[in-house]
Amino acid sequence: MEARNRRKYYRANIVLPVSWEVLDGEEKALVEKGLGATLLKKGCLPSPIDEYLAQAEPGSQEKHLYRCLQLVNNKLNFLIDHLMSASGPQRPMDDVIEISGSGLKFLTDESLSPGDLLRMDLVMPESFHYQMELLVEVVRVEPLEGKSLIAANIVAIDEESRDAIVQAVFQKQRQEIRKERDNHEGAAR
Repeated sequence: MEARNRRKYYRANIVLPVSWEVLDGEEKALVEKGLGATLLKKGCLPSPIDEYLAQAEPGSQEKHLYRCLQLVNNKLNFLIDHLMSASGPQRPMDDVIEISGSGLKFLTDESLSPGDLLRMDLVMPESFHYQMELLVEVVRVEPLEGKSLIAANIVAIDEESRDAIVQAVFQKQRQEIRKERDNHEGAAR
């Protein structure tokens, strides 16, 4: 009998840097009321570049130019945020080791428990968004190599960021399929 994927999104082993913090009581209450998206910075101020991008003709040079400007703008925002946060309390920096459109796993030295809610800033260098903010709920904590392996479900994320994650997962799957096919063809010779 063939095994079927019962997950809503496929997942891939992709290593991505992430910083995170545990939500405080008021923020946790908002998430529990279904208002977690209000805690994401993305919804605060729309970028003029995003507005121009939405109006540009698909496939045009103008659209490509706005995409490049969006990437540069997102990288600058990341650098500014990183420099501004350097003077405040330090957030843990870890690596996501597995991700899908609905959840992720990461390794940390920090102590977390199932039910903890985290705000995460995920860096995706190959995406136009570059940095994504999301809220996750810890569902499992397992010891692994002297650290904790944290499995978490995404509870709030903007759809563009989710789409970028799904696209990265599919890109990784295509790379693995090509590699496997090339290895198989090489062995058959």
